[in-house]
Amino acid sequence: MDNKALAKSFNKPFDAFEGLEEIRLGKVQQGLGIGVDAWDNFIRWKSGQFNMVNGHDNVGKTDVILWYFVNMAKKHNKTFNIFCSENTLRSQVFKLFNFWTGRRMDKDFGNDEAGYRRTLNEITDCFSFIPTNKKYTANHILDIAATNNCDGLLIDPFNSLMVETGNKHQEDYNICSDIRLFCDSTSTTTFVNAHLVTQAARNVYPKDHDYEGHLKPPEKADTEGGQKFANRADDFWSNHRMTQHSERWKIAEVHVRKVKETITGGGVTPREAPIEMVWDDYTKYRIGGINPLQETYTGVGVNELEDIENQVRLEKSDAHSRMSRQSYGANEEIEKDEYEDDEIPF
Repeated sequence: MDNKALAKSFNKPFDAFEGLEEIRLGKVQQGLGIGVDAWDNFIRWKSGQFNMVNGHDNVGKTDVILWYFVNMAKKHNKTFNIFCSENTLRSQVFKLFNFWTGRRMDKDFGNDEAGYRRTLNEITDCFSFIPTNKKYTANHILDIAATNNCDGLLIDPFNSLMVETGNKHQEDYNICSDIRLFCDSTSTTTFVNAHLVTQAARNVYPKDHDYEGHLKPPEKADTEGGQKFANRADDFWSNHRMTQHSERWKIAEVHVRKVKETITGGGVTPREAPIEMVWDDYTKYRIGGINPLQETYTGVGVNELEDIENQVRLEKSDAHSRMSRQSYGANEEIEKDEYEDDEIPF
């Protein structure tokens, strides 16, 4: 490369003029939220970011991310590519379906095939899944995702990807750089889920603590492979849940450990006060008592109690019709609204 070409490699301060003007004039666009301050004060969706998530096994790391994706799909029309090698396609769609409707597919859709199919169509419009029937390197996943233009990508877990070289430490750094370049070039917000080192599973709350003996939430450096992932990521969460606690087993904790750019919204959570998400019937998370998806539900699905109530209403209506015909004669026309709203207990 000649000197003239090298000179063009530099950026000058005025190359950032437009962005600087937004800051100067107080017009910086905030990242997207979900409508709950207890979440939005710490986490914002920002286009083209590289976000790392770590956590112990079986605490619901993937569940929290999928729930968040449903929020972004329903509230902001975002679309997603998902590579999740440790969960079957069926289990992932089942969870998305429950979050999408606020109802249980296995309990509330036995008598609502139309609502079931409608919901699957809606989910299909927003989510695509990279098959898990073969092994992939990180760059394979990025190349596949680039062929299906979406707003978000989940790689879950990072530790399941194939190693290409004998120097895993340097390769991890290279992969992180490749993910950042992918985010920048495609404006895809990428989430990478990661397991922890063995020592993290030995870090429990000490004697006489309220949570004595239960696992502590992990730190950034507890990620398998070390601190380098936090070094390279834009934002970093630790998802946690005390799975063996008699009361807190249903509370997911989101510890926001890093937010690189707070001017566009978000920030780290206090160490003693993570975002707490209360699990509700495998279909919802409530944050501070608020279900951010409540207003998005379309009324599909009928649970057992509602089915019984509907059947009772039908039986009452049939009984009332028979009595009306007996009273007025089988051939006499009766206006429907004469009896539709009365409360005769038939």
